[in-house]
Amino acid sequence: MICVSLVENKVSSALSACERASEVADVVEVRLDALEEPQVAPFFRVTEKPLLFTCRAREEGGFQDLPLEERLSLLKEASRLGAFAIDLELASGPEAIAEVKKGLQKTRLILSYHDFSGTPAEDELRGKAEEMKASGAKWGKIVTTARRPEEALITLSLISWAKRELKLPLIAFAMGEAGKFSRAVCLLLGSPLTYASLPRSCRAAPGQIPADQLREVLDILS
Repeated sequence: MICVSLVENKVSSALSACERASEVADVVEVRLDALEEPQVAPFFRVTEKPLLFTCRAREEGGFQDLPLEERLSLLKEASRLGAFAIDLELASGPEAIAEVKKGLQKTRLILSYHDFSGTPAEDELRGKAEEMKASGAKWGKIVTTARRPEEALITLSLISWAKRELKLPLIAFAMGEAGKFSRAVCLLLGSPLTYASLPRSCRAAPGQIPADQLREVLDILS
């Protein structure tokens, strides 16, 4: 599935973008941390596409500094309203993870790890995936930064390993120009999602590909 990330800073423009994203996305991710005044409920009124909500911490690519308590409150509201998934950083800690897990019903919990400086050793990344599984993630997400294409291969290798050894569906790819190819290849290896930008809109992360272009690439590869 292609997940289109929304990074507008006004609710009104984000809602408009959500409607446009619905035409090219399988899932729409609302980056609550990008909004000056984060709101959850309005997005359920403008699309029937599955909605994924995250409120990213600054140290893992968030657009602003929001207290953990506020971020958790927004994610719990998204779950109550029937979000397809919520995404919380593994680094938020056991107490925060337990808090958002309390009210989960059909909403998937994605526990995530992002490294904007490089790609750690494979053993370290496997350890992150093991922590995600042990913490109760429905899906895991590991995203690193590749300076060379070979580094992206390390991250991609986690997908089949996590499926085989942990029985954990893992979203895994590398950011940056050198890792751009991994955003498409990850789906072919079994990643449940990859992330794309809305055509002619801002990107949520380095190397993100517009959704229409990404779909063309996937059509060719498949």
